[in-house]
Amino acid sequence: MNPQPEEELQQRLQKLEAEINSSSERISQSHSKQHSSQSGLPSINSPLERLLGWFNTLSGTGKLVAVSVGVLLGFAVLQAVLRFVSSAISLALLAGLVYFGYKFIVSSSRQRKQ
Repeated sequence: MNPQPEEELQQRLQKLEAEINSSSERISQSHSKQHSSQSGLPSINSPLERLLGWFNTLSGTGKLVAVSVGVLLGFAVLQAVLRFVSSAISLALLAGLVYFGYKFIVSSSRQRKQ
């Protein structure tokens, strides 16, 4: 065989392989997009994926600062929730004491009148 046509065949083969690989990548990407849209969670995943993408672009120091700020914000939110729960419990106890105090006063005043 002539070396020139063989080289041309090799080049054509490589081009065809590249086209097949690129088309299979496009198909797999479209399948993954369809799968994520069918799962019903793209609106939840998208911000999380963007946040992770942003976090991965940070340097080591930036990641440390971002994690520290996240932990501090997490503790602040947890503290606020615990304070709210504590206030709700205190208010419930106070309401119970006021109710029983009122009942005691009203029942004792009715007994005196009779």
